[in-house]
Amino acid sequence: MNSELHRRQTWAKLSDISTLLKPKISMLNVFTGVTAYVLAGGEFANLPLFMISGFLAASGSGALNHVLDVDLDSKMSRTARRPIPSGRIGKSPALLMGLSMIIAGLTIALLVFNPLTAFFIWLGVFIYVVVYTAWLKRRSIWNIVIGGLSGSCPPLAGWAAALNTIDALPLLMALLVFLWTPGHFWALAIRGVKDYSQAGIPMLPVKKGIRYATWATLLSNIFTIVAGLLIALYTNNAYVYLMVSTPFSIWLTYTSLQAVKVMTPTSAWRAFKASSPWLFMVCAALIFSKLLA
Repeated sequence: MNSELHRRQTWAKLSDISTLLKPKISMLNVFTGVTAYVLAGGEFANLPLFMISGFLAASGSGALNHVLDVDLDSKMSRTARRPIPSGRIGKSPALLMGLSMIIAGLTIALLVFNPLTAFFIWLGVFIYVVVYTAWLKRRSIWNIVIGGLSGSCPPLAGWAAALNTIDALPLLMALLVFLWTPGHFWALAIRGVKDYSQAGIPMLPVKKGIRYATWATLLSNIFTIVAGLLIALYTNNAYVYLMVSTPFSIWLTYTSLQAVKVMTPTSAWRAFKASSPWLFMVCAALIFSKLLA
């Protein structure tokens, strides 16, 4: 009986730690960096170390986000049961874990790769934790637009890890993620507009209304898809890239148009759920175009 209780408590604690680290977001960030690393012809032997470095930094940033947002999370039904506002994990342990992971990730990047790689990883952490979470999220309607620059850093870090330089393709990938981020999070904010309003967070649908935010989401996603098409000009095999990515672009376009047509939290949620697979498959298509060239 005690053994079973201990097992359940252990799994519950691991689940809480996983929630703190935001692994899905971290892995998507890392995958954009991995894509750039592969496209730049980085050494396969060092790829796992790049992935570990990026994951540690991204997940550590997620933990710090939880620490800084505890007062906001406690006001929203969607986040009130997170580990810190519910009291299952203290702020100090989460802060220590987050900082330790970020330092470890930056150390690996600096020792295994080069200062340019470490700089881009640090820049992503700084923008997400300081610029977005600590500053803009509570103060500006532009929070997710400017804060979204943090997601542009992994492709730059991946290219730098492989070649210790920057070129047009990683910059275009960085632009792609920058354009993708607002539409992705605005769709989520439309679904949670009551929560954000109650917490006093100036997200776009709170300040401008759902109709405005839905059209902004559509425009953001259209710009993102166009940027995805432009990347085809830089691929090793444009046919393979377009064959893999186009169905997901059609899916994202359809859900975004439906969100404008219906304008409900459910339709916005469908657009949100289509955006992450789209970014993942665009990156996968780039890797396939490289490997099958």
